[in-house]
Formats: sequence, structure tokens, C-alpha cells
Amino acid sequence: MTGTAIKIFIVSLACVVQISTAHAQTGSTQENDAEQSGQNSFTWAIGAGGMRSPAWLGSSHTRDDFLPYFAFNWRDIVELSVTDGLSIDLLRGSAWHGGLIGTWRRGRSSRDLGALAEAGIATLSHTWQAGVYLEHRPIKNLALGVSLSHDIQSTGSAYGNAYIEWDIPVLKPVEHSIKLNREFMNRSAMRRYFSVPLEAAAALGVQAYRPGAGASGTRLSYEAFLPTSRSTGFALGFHWTRLASKPSASPLVRDYGNKTQRTALAAFLVHF
Repeated sequence: MTGTAIKIFIVSLACVVQISTAHAQTGSTQENDAEQSGQNSFTWAIGAGGMRSPAWLGSSHTRDDFLPYFAFNWRDIVELSVTDGLSIDLLRGSAWHGGLIGTWRRGRSSRDLGALAEAGIATLSHTWQAGVYLEHRPIKNLALGVSLSHDIQSTGSAYGNAYIEWDIPVLKPVEHSIKLNREFMNRSAMRRYFSVPLEAAAALGVQAYRPGAGASGTRLSYEAFLPTSRSTGFALGFHWTRLASKPSASPLVRDYGNKTQRTALAAFLVHF
């Protein structure tokens, strides 16, 4: 991590721990209530499906992938899934939640890039991120949150996210939600995904490009679970992203990609 990112991570984690202590009594009360009501200590789901997504961040081409699906939830404190990653709620309040997160970002291969790789555009490995989040629920079905994460690998890339999520209370027993994200990248992350070095620029006949930190895009998501029995159902997800001005100005996106990114996934699940 860079020195600045480490300081931000430590300060954010300290805030989470401090607030967690203040809400410990509330969290303990809720846990006792859950135990008294006979709530299951954990739930999990397994399944399989498919996903269609951009070949790389900013691409106008799509790729289809097999999607092995897994999701785990322990008392709404620890949640882990293929689509959302890991979250650990340390606050456990009635309105405030926050703690640690773990996610991953897909890279890009020479096959994904095609002729761009031959021109010198770098391939990227998949990376894992660790970070913190803080979320507030002013009402039952609405959540407002922020998160900060950093690549575990030595890329120097950091990411920020501010979001609002609404759990749609209609069409029961279907469970579905809408989420709006505003996403940010530091300079290292922005250049990792959208820079065009001099050699590649000359080969492609475009200007070199080295963006700085800033907003990376706005993402609107719709996710749903459609039960087919007491223990089976379909998980669906649709994500629409509009890249921000700095990514959109990259020749990779402007001349060879698309600033509008779409992802769709579907999986059949068995849950317990």
C-alpha cells in the first residue's frame, strides 16, 4: 500500500472499531433476541449459472462465463458470496452497520484485448481488495453507505464507493433491490485500467494518456431472487455502468471501447 492509503485505511478502521464499541450493547441485545426467537445461526446457497460482461473494463465487446455460485450468511454478521464478496459487520446496530470487506476485480488477458495486446496495451491480472465500509439504514428498506478498499497485491490501486440501496417491498415472495453506486479510483488504479503508454499510442495512432485520480463511473444495479420452491430459486442480476469523464477520455474507451458497460447474470440455486 502507499503511505497515504495506509493512513486512510487505519483511520477508517479505527472509526469502525470506535463506533463498534459504542454500539456493542445494542448488537448484543439483537443477538440475544435472535437466539431467543430460534433464528438459524447461518444460511448458505450453492448453484450454477452464467454471466455476460464486458471483455475488459471499458470494452465494447462482451464475454460469456460459467458462474459457479456460492453464498453464505452467519446471522447477518458475516456474509460471503461470489457476486458481492465478503463483509463482516462489526457495528451490528439497528440502523448503523460497518466493518470489513473483501472483494476482487477481474483483469484482462491478451485474448480479451485482441489487437490491442499486440499493439502493447498491458494485460492485467485479477486482484483482491481489502477494506472497510460504513452503512446507515434510516428506514427498514433503505441503506446509504460508503466503502474504501485497496488492492492486496502491490499495484498501489485504491477504490472508493458511495451507494444507496432500496429493497423493493412489492411482489413477494420475490426478493429484489435496486442499488446506485458512485465509484472512484486513485491515480494508480485509474492508470492501471485506462492509461495508454507512448509505445502503444504510437502503434495505435492515438495520443498517449495518463489519467489522474477521480470518479470512475456510476453503476445502477437490479438484483432479484425468484423462489421456485422452499429451497430452490433463481438469482438474477443486471448492472448498467456509465464510465466517468476520465475513463471515457482514454483512447481505450473512446476509440476502441464504450463508456456504457452492461453485465447480466443468472444462476439456479439450492439454499438451506
